[in-house]
Amino acid sequence: MARVSTLDRPLVVRGLGVVMVALIAFSVFLTYAMFTKLFSNDIPVSIRSNGVGLQLNPNADVKLRGVIVGRVDEITSEQGQAVIHLRLDADQREVIPADVQAFVVPKTLFGEKFVDLQPVAQSSGTPIRAGDEIVQAALPSEVETLLADLDPLLTALNPEDLSFVLTALSDALSGEGEKVGRTLETLSAYLQKITPLAPKFVEDVTLLGDTAKAYADVMPEIGTTLRNAVVTGNTLTARRAQLQTLFVETAAFATSAERLAERSGDDFITLSRDAQPTLDLLAQYSPTLQCALKGIDRLKPAIDGAFRNHRANATIEFAPRSSRDYDGGDAFRLPTSGGGSAGPSCATLPRTAYTAKRPAPGMSDALLEEFGISGDLGKRSPLVSPTVASPAGSEVEAEQIDAIVGTALGIDPSDVPDVAQPLFGPVLRGAEVTL
Repeated sequence: MARVSTLDRPLVVRGLGVVMVALIAFSVFLTYAMFTKLFSNDIPVSIRSNGVGLQLNPNADVKLRGVIVGRVDEITSEQGQAVIHLRLDADQREVIPADVQAFVVPKTLFGEKFVDLQPVAQSSGTPIRAGDEIVQAALPSEVETLLADLDPLLTALNPEDLSFVLTALSDALSGEGEKVGRTLETLSAYLQKITPLAPKFVEDVTLLGDTAKAYADVMPEIGTTLRNAVVTGNTLTARRAQLQTLFVETAAFATSAERLAERSGDDFITLSRDAQPTLDLLAQYSPTLQCALKGIDRLKPAIDGAFRNHRANATIEFAPRSSRDYDGGDAFRLPTSGGGSAGPSCATLPRTAYTAKRPAPGMSDALLEEFGISGDLGKRSPLVSPTVASPAGSEVEAEQIDAIVGTALGIDPSDVPDVAQPLFGPVLRGAEVTL
């Protein structure tokens, strides 16, 4: 029996054809599976976004620091949000933190988009796991959104006018690239310095709003003030002649004051210098001024009673004559500072208990000695009430009559003749002295 060729056997040829078709189909499927990574062990994660814009397609790249670490599997919609399903390489899982942020950015201005993963500053370092949801960071303005916003503006513009403006702008910028570059660099430096001050700018704007609100609240009062200012202005206009006279007289007064200062300026300086000790003394005793003024105010009714009916009503008591005359050794001297009873003191003022029937005892011997008054010129005993009358015909009464008559005649009391006492004694005894 002759040997039959394999190609001459129909069943073999048909079997080889089926095998060939199967190999071709398997190759096509294997190519598709490898292209779509059907048999890969990628980690599935997702991103929720309010919008992904155009040009983000399945199988788009997912990058981390410029390195491709996965791909976009599909984009679905759930509850009005876009859900971007990603497939991350299992080999890159350890370098992708779980708290990474996602940015959907274009490769070029109008090119295809990709997902850019960026770790946060304070990352926990925990690797991402299957099923995690990545937080999408703030997206930049989409180019298509910008074009959609520019479309009404471009439609409204006249092409001829736009061409003219662009041509003029091109001519103006021709050859000025270096200057424009320096200007942009300067502007960038300014912005870098201003950016840290942005919170202060926001605070200032907020305070400006508060200030504007405060002005708005007081605007009625401001309106009233302006209306009053109009009335004042009209009044000044109506009385401009009087104002001119006032200014002329003021100028004349200034001229006179200037002449006085030129003529008596040195005297004013001398007066100020010489008055310094007096002012220092007044400053030292200034605490007592308040007490004295309050005491005078309290005694005002009594003072008004003493000066009534255009007459002074007073009781005068004549003290005994001193045993000798004053001489140069009795000159007054200020007590030394830092001690003694002559310092600033209100004593019993302003509510003193002394009255006409209960007079003050006067200065003590110690205080008189501080002022240089001592010995036979000093006060040997406190003053007694003036209501205690001296006996008629006594030496005290004789000295009082001599003092009054001597003053009236213009002679020394010692030169008054003794006959004055019996003549004037009955007349003056018990009489009221009117000043």
